[in-house]
This record gives sequence, structure tokens and C-alpha cells, in this order.
Amino acid sequence: MKLVNGTTIYLRTADGTVVTVNTDGGTTVSTARKGKLSDVKAGDSVTVRGAAGSDGAVTATSVTAQAK
Repeated sequence: MKLVNGTTIYLRTADGTVVTVNTDGGTTVSTARKGKLSDVKAGDSVTVRGAAGSDGAVTATSVTAQAK
């Protein structure tokens, strides 16, 4: 993960591409325990589930993070 800014996560993929992930009040965020988006830090490994829009941004239904 590159950055969390408000309700948006910016992920850097293995090939260096940055993907924008939008979250909202309905997005589930999990860490080792159920958490909030503010619990996720740059450098954490994250798994995002959701749908990509035409602009390439993902609207997340869930985010699972593992601390680095």
C-alpha cells in the first residue's frame, strides 16, 4: 500500500502501477482484528475486494490489511 488519504487508499502494484481504491461507510476493513481505515498504514500488505469503474478506481466492499 502506498498511501491512505481520508476514505481513499492508493495501492502500488507489483509492476509499479498506482491503483485508486475508494471506500465508504459500507466498506469492511479488517486487520488482525476488525478495524477502521485509519488502522491501515503505508507499507502494509492489503487485499481489496470491489468493482473497478471506467476510470480504473476501485470502489471497495472490503479491505483486509496485514501490517508489514
